[in-house]
Amino acid sequence: MADYAPSYASFKALGAEVAAISVDPPATSASMRRDLGIEFPVLSDTKREIITGWGLLNAAEKGGIANPATVLIDRELRVRFSSAEGVARRVPAREMLAFIGTIKAVGDAPKPPVRSINPGLMFMRAVGNAFRHGVRVKRR
Repeated sequence: MADYAPSYASFKALGAEVAAISVDPPATSASMRRDLGIEFPVLSDTKREIITGWGLLNAAEKGGIANPATVLIDRELRVRFSSAEGVARRVPAREMLAFIGTIKAVGDAPKPPVRSINPGLMFMRAVGNAFRHGVRVKRR
């Protein structure tokens, strides 16, 4: 989700909207958005209805969270692309931007590839984001 944040303006320029779905309550999602500098909406699915319906529920972790996924829905509400992903495999924002740009230009495009992600690099990005945006710690 945070990987798409720096490209949000590029998505908007193509006429696309980005949204994320989380099982967290709205206040937690809002705090995460602020901490990570995410401008796009993070929708709350606290009852896990959407992620269960889409087959994305990871029931084994933290009482049930969403498996990472990327879904592109067009203005006619047709799913143009979907990819259930893992921690180390995601569709990069640049690939999704290229896919959307091609669809807009010619009406169809080859599906964007799911790329391997280096978990160590993801950790380093998270640490960088923590230094850049600060970390909020709840005190009891």
